[in-house]
Amino acid sequence: SSSPVLIMLHGGPGNDYQSLLRLREPVDGVRLEDRHRVIFWDQRGSGLSRRHDAQDITGDTYDGDLLALADRFSPGRPVVLIGHSWGGMYLSDFISRHPERVAGAVLMDSGPLTGALFEEVQGGIQTLDVWSEGLNDTSWAQSVVTPDGHARLDYMLRLGSLGNSQRAYHLPDPPAPIGRLGAVANRALQRAGMPAGRPTWDFTRGLARFSRRVLFEGAELNEAAGAGFQRRQARFYPNAELVVIQGAGHEFPWTHPEATLRPIFAYLAAIHF
Repeated sequence: SSSPVLIMLHGGPGNDYQSLLRLREPVDGVRLEDRHRVIFWDQRGSGLSRRHDAQDITGDTYDGDLLALADRFSPGRPVVLIGHSWGGMYLSDFISRHPERVAGAVLMDSGPLTGALFEEVQGGIQTLDVWSEGLNDTSWAQSVVTPDGHARLDYMLRLGSLGNSQRAYHLPDPPAPIGRLGAVANRALQRAGMPAGRPTWDFTRGLARFSRRVLFEGAELNEAAGAGFQRRQARFYPNAELVVIQGAGHEFPWTHPEATLRPIFAYLAAIHF
């Protein structure tokens, strides 16, 4: 097929792809997978992927994983990356490093692409203080976590997330499904982006040289990082458009799959590979 491979990037860090599976549903009788090879995968240290210790969870290892995936399923041809929340940050970092490997991108309620933007909206985004008790620095005194320790950390992170609703995000009740939160992946990537507790990441550094069209989707009801915030983030890309998902909160790929998919189908039909 001449159509590009689509690689799905779930949120987190440390979530899994289950909440993205409604993007397999048909729109007007057609599914994404009818026209494209679609890759759903759990990122290193999360979901169904095996657990890794903290020293193996870095921006470089995550970049290498996605590059290997693109090379495996689309050798010699660029891919389209579709990312939700943290996934939009992840794909932007990848595009900054490897613009030639990407034919297009869809960012669905992307997390902050720079640490400076995170500081602006931190109050609405970071309501999950699950690391304050139990998952404290003593848990990270050793670079290698035991198998039992991994499971304990994952369980405690899940409990913490269930107790914090992130009201500004307008998350669904019942929540979108998730299999296993990867606590080590979550913590290691947060620490990598926030040395000394200050957010320093910048996933936009190479985006100015990416001239291909990019689609942003922003949730109308997400007060922290929804449509207005995504409009600001779209300016980091030279050729980006924004679609507002009406009546939806942050988990719109799960709660509003048809409204999410229609702009994606139109975008994929319009871009040139």
